[in-house]
Amino acid sequence: MKNEQGNARAEVPGLGRRGLLRSGAAGGAATLLAAVGPTPATAAAPVEIDTDFADFVMPKFSCDDSLAKIQKKGVLVAGTSNDWPYSFLDPKNNNVWSGLDADIINYVAKMLKIPRVSVQTATFDGLIPGTLDGRFDLVADSIHYTKVRAKAVAFCFPTYYYAETMVVKKGNPLNLHSLQDLKGHTCGTLLGTNYAEWLQTVPGVIFKPYKDWQLLLPDLSAGRLDAIIYDQPVMAALLKQHPGWQGEIVSDYQPRTFKNPNGYSRYAFRQGDMQLITGFSAAIEWMEYNMVMAKILSKWGLTGYNN
Repeated sequence: MKNEQGNARAEVPGLGRRGLLRSGAAGGAATLLAAVGPTPATAAAPVEIDTDFADFVMPKFSCDDSLAKIQKKGVLVAGTSNDWPYSFLDPKNNNVWSGLDADIINYVAKMLKIPRVSVQTATFDGLIPGTLDGRFDLVADSIHYTKVRAKAVAFCFPTYYYAETMVVKKGNPLNLHSLQDLKGHTCGTLLGTNYAEWLQTVPGVIFKPYKDWQLLLPDLSAGRLDAIIYDQPVMAALLKQHPGWQGEIVSDYQPRTFKNPNGYSRYAFRQGDMQLITGFSAAIEWMEYNMVMAKILSKWGLTGYNN
C-alpha cells in the first residue's frame, strides 16, 4: 500500500487531543460548525470488502455513498498532525507513514479494498476543519469524543484506550503520586488538552503550559519541571528511547481518565459520510474480535489493558 506526504498548515486554534481549551469550548463548536454546512445524504452505492478476512461483513442499510466513492477513486485521504508514536511520517524510513494509528488505518483500508492512503499533514487543531472542508476524508490521528466535537464530526467505533500518566525525576525525590501532591510544584503538559484544564484547577500547582510536548522530558531532566502529566504511550516510549533523561512513570498514579468509551481513541469523519464511518467501524470491530488490534498495540508497546 503506497502512502503520500502532504504539507502542514495551521487552522483553528484551541483544540487538543482529548479536549478543548476551557475558554474556547463554546466558540470552538461554532467555529467548527461554521466550517462546512450539513452534508446531504444520497442513495447508497454498493461497496466491496476483502473476502480474505473470514466472516468480515458490512451492515446493509440505506445511506450515502461515501465509501463507494473512495473505492472508485482508489485513494483514502488521511489527515494527520504528524504526531509520534500515533501517526507520523518517519524521517528514518523515507517519510513512510508510520505509527499506531497508521498501522490500524492501513489495515482497515486493506479490508475495505481501498488501494492507497494519501497522507496530508496539518496542525492537530487543523484536522477537524480540514476534514469538514473536504481536504481529508478523516482525522487519522488519535482523537477522542467531546461534546463540542460531536456537534461538528462523527466518530467511528473505538480503537484503543490510554490514559494520562505522571512522570517525575528518577527515584521520585519529591514523593509525587497524585494531582493533589503537585501543590507548590511545577507541572507541565501540552497546551489545549484537558490535562491543562485539570492542572489549572489543582490548588497551589505551578502550571507550565507547552506548545510542543517534545520539550517536556528535556525540561524535567534539566530541573525546569517537577512533574509532567501527559499521554501514557508517548511518555513510556520516550523514556525507553532516552534513559539518560532520568525520568520515570509514577507507578501508583491513578489516571483521571476512566476506562469507558469516552476514554478510547477513535477517528473522526464528516457527519454525512455514514457509509465510510460504518465501514471503518465494522473493520475495527473485526480487528478487535480477531486479535489483530492486540497485535498492533503490542508492536507499539501497549498491552491488553489498552485494548
